[in-house]
Amino acid sequence: MKCIGFLCFLFLFSANTSLIAAENPPKNYIYMYQRGTDGADVKTDKALRDPRFSGAQIVYTWRELEPSKDRYDFSAIKEDLAYLDSIDKRLWIQIQEKSFTPRRNVPDYLLNDPVYQGGVIKQSMLSAPERDPDKPLSEDEYGWSAKMWQAPVRERYQKLIRQLGAEFDGKVVGINFSESSMDIGTENADGSTTFPVDFDPQAYVDAIQDNMRVLADSFKESIPMVYLNFVPGEWLPWNDKGYMRTLFAEASKLKMGIGGPDLMPYRKSHMSQTYGFFKDYPDELVKGMAVQDGNLRQTNPKTGKKNTVQDLLAFAEGYLGLDYIFWVEDEPYFGNEVLEQLPPPDRQGIPDRT
Repeated sequence: MKCIGFLCFLFLFSANTSLIAAENPPKNYIYMYQRGTDGADVKTDKALRDPRFSGAQIVYTWRELEPSKDRYDFSAIKEDLAYLDSIDKRLWIQIQEKSFTPRRNVPDYLLNDPVYQGGVIKQSMLSAPERDPDKPLSEDEYGWSAKMWQAPVRERYQKLIRQLGAEFDGKVVGINFSESSMDIGTENADGSTTFPVDFDPQAYVDAIQDNMRVLADSFKESIPMVYLNFVPGEWLPWNDKGYMRTLFAEASKLKMGIGGPDLMPYRKSHMSQTYGFFKDYPDELVKGMAVQDGNLRQTNPKTGKKNTVQDLLAFAEGYLGLDYIFWVEDEPYFGNEVLEQLPPPDRQGIPDRT
């Protein structure tokens, strides 16, 4: 077939683009947010041996990694790393200092030493997207967040990050913080929010930026990633304080990966908050997102029906341009849908971005 001038160029360009995209599909990981005490659940997880998954993103709490002040215990990470290496899989670390259940994920010394001013602040998950709508409000659980805006707390957290970097940089594929979102404060009738006296949204954003710099400096070979979804005191596009914009700009400046805890195609509350920032984030930098509990239960606004695996893949690959997808084993969706519908490695391509 003959091509003439501009038409030929368009044909060749389109073919070339499709070829490049198909050669770089996002890597799929199993997301494990509740590692057993002895790690037996990691070793017995059958999905980890599925060739469609490149490895595991495993959550380790600050409390577990630093059981007492300046005593670090990385044995769980080393054990998981050794096992995953033995089956030719990779490890991705998530450091968890927040909680969305009654447990506290920080070391006891933060709670007991007055220099840390309590160490944590209470939050609610009433409005969290993973909340089961069939449960009554009385059964909602409450969690805690480390007071990162307090310099003494942040300094201790950054020391942990540096210790992890010295031990695991280049050995794990990536590492990320827990999400930026915090459910905190009381909404007033006029739409404003009254925050606790010891919380300030700008100080919180500044603390996230400070931690990002330390993470990027500590992990030069592995991928440092910040999870950005919501920031207290800002609701885009109506109440734009520049918080989220500042954090994405800082991540780009540091050449960090960006991620988020929920992949829900075209969900209105997320489109203005972070999905638009993800779409515009430089393609040469890493982007990843987790499919967490309840994501497949949500309704896709484009179809008016429950999300399907194909909905998630098309949005993740075609709209957001993700490099990594972390799949939680949320049943019955994981067994009945994800394992049934996730394409094999040789058929995982990226649709055109629209």
